[in-house]
Amino acid sequence: MSVVVAALLLSACPAYTVTRYSVSVDNVEMLRSLQKKYPQGALKVSDFTSESGPQREILCRGAGPVAPPDQKTFEQYLQAALRDELRMAGVYSDKSKVAVSAKFHELDFSSVDGTWNLDALVSASPVQPFQVSHVSSFSSSPIADNACNLTAQAFMPAAQDFLKKLVASPEFEKAFAASEEAPAPVPTTQAVPGT
Repeated sequence: MSVVVAALLLSACPAYTVTRYSVSVDNVEMLRSLQKKYPQGALKVSDFTSESGPQREILCRGAGPVAPPDQKTFEQYLQAALRDELRMAGVYSDKSKVAVSAKFHELDFSSVDGTWNLDALVSASPVQPFQVSHVSSFSSSPIADNACNLTAQAFMPAAQDFLKKLVASPEFEKAFAASEEAPAPVPTTQAVPGT
């Protein structure tokens, strides 16, 4: 009987849903400044993964899971966020020869300390893979329900700041510059009669 009660209690746990991503004005401005330096530059976004496998939710103090919206994983949330920022800046192209991908070594929080920890190895060939790490602090609470709500709300700004570190890195600029060197399409010329 106690097992059934425990199962019912667990199934009744609320999910603390992360806010949908909102594009960062600062990040878009940084991307546009790169476009001014490399006018033909554009990137595409490839897979964002975690060493521990896809994370759809992270349990918070036994009160319930913190989860991204729209049944995304945390990795898919960050991948889509970067794509949105590149698009907003006008520097995204599915045809780019340079794709940005990331493998997270850490993607976790402490609702006690009030921190989100994001640490990933980013790849953007031909640049050597490089590390991007960010610890984001937020005000938490001793009350579990409040703390988990605050943790969920803090992920979106943590994602913005993580992407800010990525976009501001010299390796990202090198990848952006390399994308400019993609061969331009050769215009087809037709012979003009009588020439």
